[in-house]
Amino acid sequence: MDFLSINVLPLLVGGLGIYGIFWLLQRIQARAYLKDAVVVITGATSGLGKECAKAFHAAGAKLVLCGRNSERLKDLLRELSTTAGHSKNPHKHHTVTFDLSDTKAVFSAAEEILKGVGQVDILVNNAGISYRGTIADTVVEVDRKVMETNYFGPVALTKALLPSMIKRRKGHIVAISSVQGKIAIPFRSAYAALP
Repeated sequence: MDFLSINVLPLLVGGLGIYGIFWLLQRIQARAYLKDAVVVITGATSGLGKECAKAFHAAGAKLVLCGRNSERLKDLLRELSTTAGHSKNPHKHHTVTFDLSDTKAVFSAAEEILKGVGQVDILVNNAGISYRGTIADTVVEVDRKVMETNYFGPVALTKALLPSMIKRRKGHIVAISSVQGKIAIPFRSAYAALP
Protein backbone atom coordinates (compact mmCIF):
# COMPACT_ATOMS: atom_id res chain seq x y z
CA MET A 1 0.00 0.00 0.00
CA ASP A 2 1.25 3.40 -0.85
CA PHE A 3 0.94 6.66 1.09
CA LEU A 4 -1.98 7.89 -1.06
CA SER A 5 -4.24 4.90 -0.47
CA ILE A 6 -3.43 4.66 3.24
CA ASN A 7 -3.68 8.32 4.26
CA VAL A 8 -5.45 10.40 1.62
CA LEU A 9 -8.16 8.05 0.35
CA PRO A 10 -9.86 7.56 3.75
CA LEU A 11 -9.80 11.32 4.32
CA LEU A 12 -11.31 11.95 0.89
CA VAL A 13 -14.05 9.34 1.36
CA GLY A 14 -14.70 10.55 4.90
CA GLY A 15 -14.90 14.15 3.73
CA LEU A 16 -17.37 13.23 0.99
CA GLY A 17 -19.40 11.28 3.54
CA ILE A 18 -19.55 14.24 5.92
CA TYR A 19 -20.50 16.52 3.04
CA GLY A 20 -23.24 14.06 2.00
CA ILE A 21 -24.66 13.96 5.53
CA PHE A 22 -24.52 17.76 5.77
CA TRP A 23 -26.32 18.07 2.40
CA LEU A 24 -28.98 15.56 3.49
CA LEU A 25 -29.56 17.37 6.80
CA GLN A 26 -29.94 20.68 4.97
CA ARG A 27 -32.57 19.17 2.67
CA ILE A 28 -34.48 17.69 5.61
CA GLN A 29 -34.32 20.99 7.50
CA ALA A 30 -35.51 22.92 4.42
CA ARG A 31 -38.48 20.57 3.98
CA ALA A 32 -39.33 20.89 7.68
CA TYR A 33 -39.25 24.70 7.37
CA LEU A 34 -41.47 24.69 4.29
CA LYS A 35 -44.04 22.35 5.81
CA ASP A 36 -46.85 24.55 7.16
CA ALA A 37 -45.05 27.78 6.10
CA VAL A 38 -47.29 30.49 4.68
CA VAL A 39 -46.03 31.28 1.17
CA VAL A 40 -47.33 34.20 -0.91
CA ILE A 41 -46.63 33.90 -4.64
CA THR A 42 -47.36 36.71 -7.08
CA GLY A 43 -47.85 35.86 -10.74
CA ALA A 44 -48.95 32.38 -9.68
CA THR A 45 -51.10 31.57 -12.70
CA SER A 46 -48.33 30.81 -15.18
CA GLY A 47 -44.64 30.18 -15.73
CA LEU A 48 -42.30 30.26 -12.75
CA GLY A 49 -45.06 31.33 -10.37
CA LYS A 50 -47.17 28.30 -11.21
CA GLU A 51 -44.18 25.99 -10.86
CA CYS A 52 -43.30 27.59 -7.50
CA ALA A 53 -46.89 26.99 -6.37
CA LYS A 54 -46.61 23.30 -7.29
CA ALA A 55 -43.25 22.94 -5.51
CA PHE A 56 -44.34 24.70 -2.31
CA HIS A 57 -47.63 22.75 -2.34
CA ALA A 58 -45.70 19.48 -2.59
CA ALA A 59 -43.53 20.57 0.35
CA GLY A 60 -46.64 21.07 2.52
CA ALA A 61 -46.79 24.87 2.58
CA LYS A 62 -49.95 26.92 2.98
CA LEU A 63 -50.25 29.00 -0.19
CA VAL A 64 -51.59 32.44 -0.99
CA LEU A 65 -51.74 32.55 -4.77
CA CYS A 66 -51.85 36.03 -6.29
CA GLY A 67 -52.58 37.22 -9.81
CA ARG A 68 -54.77 39.43 -11.97
CA ASN A 69 -57.12 36.70 -13.21
CA SER A 70 -59.35 35.09 -10.58
CA GLU A 71 -60.49 32.30 -12.92
CA ARG A 72 -56.92 31.22 -13.63
CA LEU A 73 -56.19 31.30 -9.89
CA LYS A 74 -59.19 29.03 -9.27
CA ASP A 75 -57.98 26.72 -12.06
CA LEU A 76 -54.61 26.48 -10.32
CA LEU A 77 -56.31 25.65 -7.01
CA ARG A 78 -58.21 22.83 -8.73
CA GLU A 79 -55.01 21.59 -10.36
CA LEU A 80 -53.18 21.55 -7.01
CA SER A 81 -56.04 19.67 -5.36
CA THR A 82 -55.81 16.89 -7.94
CA THR A 83 -52.04 16.43 -7.86
CA ALA A 84 -50.41 13.37 -6.40
CA GLY A 85 -49.41 14.08 -2.85
CA HIS A 86 -52.33 16.44 -2.24
CA SER A 87 -53.28 14.36 0.79
CA LYS A 88 -49.93 15.34 2.34
CA ASN A 89 -50.92 19.01 2.23
CA PRO A 90 -53.98 19.56 4.43
CA HIS A 91 -54.03 23.34 4.03
CA LYS A 92 -56.78 25.35 2.43
CA HIS A 93 -54.94 27.58 0.00
CA HIS A 94 -56.07 31.15 -0.62
CA THR A 95 -56.24 33.34 -3.69
CA VAL A 96 -55.98 37.11 -3.85
CA THR A 97 -56.73 38.89 -7.12
CA PHE A 98 -55.08 42.25 -7.75
CA ASP A 99 -52.97 44.20 -10.23
CA LEU A 100 -49.45 45.04 -9.08
CA SER A 101 -49.47 48.25 -11.13
CA ASP A 102 -52.18 49.66 -8.83
CA THR A 103 -50.48 50.67 -5.56
CA LYS A 104 -53.76 51.05 -3.65
CA ALA A 105 -54.78 47.55 -4.76
CA VAL A 106 -51.40 46.21 -3.61
CA PHE A 107 -51.84 47.61 -0.10
CA SER A 108 -55.44 46.31 0.04
CA ALA A 109 -54.20 42.90 -1.10
CA ALA A 110 -51.55 42.89 1.64
CA GLU A 111 -54.24 43.60 4.23
CA GLU A 112 -56.40 40.82 2.78
CA ILE A 113 -53.46 38.40 2.88
CA LEU A 114 -52.67 39.16 6.52
CA LYS A 115 -56.33 38.98 7.55
CA GLY A 116 -56.77 35.68 5.71
CA VAL A 117 -53.67 33.82 6.88
CA GLY A 118 -52.32 35.90 9.77
CA GLN A 119 -48.69 35.88 8.73
CA VAL A 120 -46.34 35.50 5.79
CA ASP A 121 -43.27 33.29 6.09
CA ILE A 122 -42.12 33.54 2.47
CA LEU A 123 -43.01 36.19 -0.11
CA VAL A 124 -42.16 35.24 -3.69
CA ASN A 125 -42.23 38.39 -5.84
CA ASN A 126 -42.56 36.71 -9.22
CA ALA A 127 -45.19 38.61 -11.19
CA GLY A 128 -44.21 40.75 -14.11
CA ILE A 129 -45.24 41.86 -17.55
CA SER A 130 -43.20 41.97 -20.72
CA TYR A 131 -43.11 44.26 -23.72
CA ARG A 132 -41.53 44.13 -27.14
CA GLY A 133 -41.00 47.23 -29.24
CA THR A 134 -38.46 49.77 -30.35
CA ILE A 135 -37.53 52.63 -28.06
CA ALA A 136 -38.64 55.16 -30.66
CA ASP A 137 -42.10 53.58 -31.04
CA THR A 138 -42.74 52.89 -27.35
CA VAL A 139 -44.81 55.53 -25.59
CA VAL A 140 -43.83 56.54 -22.06
CA GLU A 141 -47.08 55.12 -20.67
CA VAL A 142 -45.90 51.62 -21.66
CA ASP A 143 -42.57 52.16 -19.91
CA ARG A 144 -44.43 53.43 -16.86
CA LYS A 145 -46.80 50.41 -16.82
CA VAL A 146 -43.89 47.97 -17.05
CA MET A 147 -42.04 49.71 -14.21
CA GLU A 148 -45.17 49.95 -12.04
CA THR A 149 -45.85 46.23 -12.44
CA ASN A 150 -42.33 44.83 -12.42
CA TYR A 151 -40.63 47.13 -9.94
CA PHE A 152 -42.86 49.43 -7.90
CA GLY A 153 -45.59 46.81 -7.37
CA PRO A 154 -43.29 44.22 -5.77
CA VAL A 155 -41.60 46.98 -3.74
CA ALA A 156 -45.01 48.14 -2.44
CA LEU A 157 -46.11 44.58 -1.59
CA THR A 158 -42.83 43.90 0.18
CA LYS A 159 -43.12 47.12 2.19
CA ALA A 160 -46.71 46.28 3.12
CA LEU A 161 -45.86 42.77 4.37
CA LEU A 162 -42.41 43.47 5.82
CA PRO A 163 -43.55 44.99 9.16
CA SER A 164 -45.34 41.75 10.10
CA MET A 165 -42.18 39.77 9.27
CA ILE A 166 -40.03 42.14 11.32
CA LYS A 167 -42.46 41.94 14.23
CA ARG A 168 -42.27 38.13 14.20
CA ARG A 169 -38.51 38.24 13.50
CA LYS A 170 -39.14 35.67 10.80
CA GLY A 171 -39.65 35.70 7.06
CA HIS A 172 -38.01 35.48 3.67
CA ILE A 173 -38.44 37.60 0.56
CA VAL A 174 -37.64 36.17 -2.86
CA ALA A 175 -37.33 38.47 -5.88
CA ILE A 176 -37.50 36.76 -9.25
CA SER A 177 -36.15 38.87 -12.07
CA SER A 178 -34.88 38.47 -15.60
CA VAL A 179 -31.42 38.22 -17.05
CA GLN A 180 -32.52 40.81 -19.62
CA GLY A 181 -31.45 43.55 -17.25
CA LYS A 182 -27.88 42.43 -17.92
CA ILE A 183 -28.06 41.17 -21.51
CA ALA A 184 -29.24 43.41 -24.33
CA ILE A 185 -31.94 41.85 -26.50
CA PRO A 186 -33.49 43.79 -29.38
CA PHE A 187 -36.96 45.30 -28.88
CA ARG A 188 -36.93 44.81 -25.11
CA SER A 189 -35.98 48.30 -23.90
CA ALA A 190 -38.93 48.83 -21.52
CA TYR A 191 -38.70 45.34 -20.04
CA ALA A 192 -34.92 45.35 -19.64
CA ALA A 193 -34.89 48.71 -17.84
CA LEU A 194 -35.13 47.03 -14.45
CA PRO A 195 -32.16 47.52 -12.13
